[in-house]
Amino acid sequence: HFCCTCTCDGMRALHWNVLLWMSAGNAQLQVLAPKALAREFKHGMVYGTTATFGAPYYGERVVGQLIFAESNGKEYCEHGDYTFPKIQTLPATLEGPKEAVKVLLVRRGRCTFVTKVRIAQDKGANAVIVVDRKTSSLTSEDIQKTVMANDGWGDSIKIPSILVSRFDGEKLIESSRQQTVMVELAWDIPRGEVVTMDFWMSSGSREAARFLEKFKAHAVALRHHLQFSPHYHIFTMEAGTADSRLCISEGEERFCAPDPDGDGSVTGGDVANEDVRQLCIWNTTARKNHPNGASYSGLFWQYIVDFNQRCHFKGSDPSHRFGEQCSQRVMGDLSIDKAAVQECTQRSRVKLLREQLKNVAWSSLALRLNGWRYSGPLDPQTVMKAVCGGYTSQPSECNSSPGLPTFLVTASVPFAEMLAALFFLVSVLIGAFFFYKRHLASSVRRVLREEVMLEVQSQMADYVVMEDGHRPNQRVLSF
Repeated sequence: HFCCTCTCDGMRALHWNVLLWMSAGNAQLQVLAPKALAREFKHGMVYGTTATFGAPYYGERVVGQLIFAESNGKEYCEHGDYTFPKIQTLPATLEGPKEAVKVLLVRRGRCTFVTKVRIAQDKGANAVIVVDRKTSSLTSEDIQKTVMANDGWGDSIKIPSILVSRFDGEKLIESSRQQTVMVELAWDIPRGEVVTMDFWMSSGSREAARFLEKFKAHAVALRHHLQFSPHYHIFTMEAGTADSRLCISEGEERFCAPDPDGDGSVTGGDVANEDVRQLCIWNTTARKNHPNGASYSGLFWQYIVDFNQRCHFKGSDPSHRFGEQCSQRVMGDLSIDKAAVQECTQRSRVKLLREQLKNVAWSSLALRLNGWRYSGPLDPQTVMKAVCGGYTSQPSECNSSPGLPTFLVTASVPFAEMLAALFFLVSVLIGAFFFYKRHLASSVRRVLREEVMLEVQSQMADYVVMEDGHRPNQRVLSF
């Protein structure tokens, strides 16, 4: 089932907020203060669904203050519709950091989620909670099965946003009107010794290709700690459909893929065939290092990068154009067993295509970690941080993953480690100070010597040597 809400965004054309009923990326919000509000919810927890745009604080627990601003009638869809309230000082009784992220409450309606969140971001919000419409009957359980979709303009959104039910949201709004409400935000990925990473894509998608090329270094580093599983966007169309370039036929069945270049020479059928080849490359080259480890194929990752760099949509030479000839050339250069891949494509072609047709995601470009829908930008560093948040015990490769500014995050670093780091920092600063002091003294002495030499030069230049036949006003330079 799905529900579509027609919305508009300024002078742009109509867009759609698509709410898909399937496994979603759940977020949780715990009310910390006041206690009376926390008691309104079971264990003080409010559950919602995370937007597919923006960057959630994966693996972190973040303290925030709820802020509600009254709309002037434009339903948070225009910059001038509301004024961002000033954040209050945190209660002295609240444990943890004394600075908090600003979490803005807005109501759903009139424009897309992206428009509301972008305006809130521009006004200084660090996170947004969208409260479902007053007329909505969706419960918290229903909301958690909902995808808060991107309208196609969400790439500039850097903050996370959550959709909550009106039943929970109205309580938060009413309390925020009267007092300071503090919450803790969390995006907890199910954890395991190995993280499973299911990625839906199309071999003709340049966006997917760019992500895979940049994420390759992380995949190679994690190796058997990461169970990567490629999936491809295959759909079907009825026979006799006008655009036959999208499909390939296997008996009575039609398997179709997006056309990557419009009226160009590469067709959706070419993409579907390449999808099968890539699946076969993975299936014939992926190996486990031990029974409990993940399957890994360095050849698959290198093939993806090389194919997308060397096999272009445009060009008259088939060996350099997207398609089988260029694929064969890349496989040969990488010493991939082409005979094994060809046998796989011939034997398992229909089976693989049927699997892709059946195993669909909420989007043609989608990512799932440990069975949990990833929400946020398809950025290698952000995805890597989410992956590392899915380990029971993080491998050493996760240590270099970028983190949040420390003032945003509730205590997640052991005190002894923090004290040791502080001592080290102080030692470095003291050493730097003494080094700078010595350097400064040396510099002053050098400058003084240079000043004295310049003065001597000036005096010598003014000295006139008088010799026989020498004119009195002639200056003789000694150096």
